[in-house]
Amino acid sequence: MNSSIFLGIVIYLYISMQVVLYYLYSDQKPTEVIQISLGLLILQTFFAVLVYIGIVRIQRNLLTEQEQKQQKLQLKLMETKKENTEIKNRELALKEEQLRTENAQLREYSEYLDKNEDELRHFKHDYQNLLNGLRISAEKGDTAAVVKQLTEYTDTQFDEKALRKYKGVNHVHVEELKSIAIAKLAKLYNEKIPYSFGCEVEIKDIPKSVNILDIVRIIGITFDNAIEESHKLIEHTGDTDSARVDAMYYQEDGNFEFRIRNKVAPTEELTPETMSQDGYTTKKDHTGIGLANVEQISVKYEQFMLISYGIKDGWFTFDLEIMPDEEKVEEI
Repeated sequence: MNSSIFLGIVIYLYISMQVVLYYLYSDQKPTEVIQISLGLLILQTFFAVLVYIGIVRIQRNLLTEQEQKQQKLQLKLMETKKENTEIKNRELALKEEQLRTENAQLREYSEYLDKNEDELRHFKHDYQNLLNGLRISAEKGDTAAVVKQLTEYTDTQFDEKALRKYKGVNHVHVEELKSIAIAKLAKLYNEKIPYSFGCEVEIKDIPKSVNILDIVRIIGITFDNAIEESHKLIEHTGDTDSARVDAMYYQEDGNFEFRIRNKVAPTEELTPETMSQDGYTTKKDHTGIGLANVEQISVKYEQFMLISYGIKDGWFTFDLEIMPDEEKVEEI
C-alpha cells in the first residue's frame, strides 16, 4: 500500500548520495568532504526513515478512525433496523389483538343470535301454556291473578337491555361496518351506558368513493367521544340514566349515512370549533383526539363526504354522509 512512498524515499536517498559523490570527486579536500557528506547522508537517511514511519502511523490511525466510523454507522443502522422491526412487530401485535377482539365480538353476536333463537322457541312454548292459564283465570273472573301472572312472566323472561344489545345490526351486511357497530355497542352495553342503535334498511354495499377503513375510523372516533362524554355526564350527575347515546345507519339513493348523538353535561361549554381542535378531550389529564382526526380524514374526500356536528338542547349530534362517485357509477 505504501510502495510509492517507499520508492520516493529511496529515490530521495539516491539523489542525496549522488550529490555527496559529486562534491567528493570535485573537492580538493576529500577527507573533510567525506566526513561532512557521510554525516549529511546519515541525517537524510534517518529523516527519511522517520518520515516513512510517521506516514505509516498516520495512515493506520486514519484507517482505525474510518473503521470506527464504519462500525458506528453499522451499529446505528442495526439499531434503526431493530427499532423498525420492533415497530412492525407492535403494529402486527395490535392488528392481531384487534382481529381477536373483532372475532370475539362476532362470535358473541353469533351466540347472541343463536341464544335468542332458542329463547324464542322456549317463549313460544311457554306462551302457549301461559295463555291457557290466563284463559282459565279469566273465565273464573280472577283478573288480579291474570295481571300477576303477566307481571311475573314479563319480569322473568324479558331483559330490555339484553334484547336491544345488537338491535338493527342484522341489517348490516358490510363486514367492516358491522364489526365496528358490534364493538362499540358491546362497549356501551358493558359500561352500562343507555343507548340505542337503528338500521331499518338492508345495507349490502356502500359508495366506493371513500375508503371503508376511513369510514370505520370516523365511526370509531365519534363513538369513543360519545362514550367519553357520557362518562363525564354520569360523573357529574351521579346518575347512569342521565347519559344517552343514539346511533343509526341509513342508506338511500346510493348514499350512506351515519348519525350519532349523545347527551352532554350542561356545564360543559362545547363548541364545534373546540371539539375539532387537535388534542381536545373531555377527560382531564388525558390527551385526546377530539374530532381533529375526523377533519383530517374529511379533507381527502371533500367531494364525496359531508360532515356536520353541533350542540343543541343538551345533545351533541354528529352526521356523516357518503355520496357515490357518479363517474365511476356511469363507467360501471
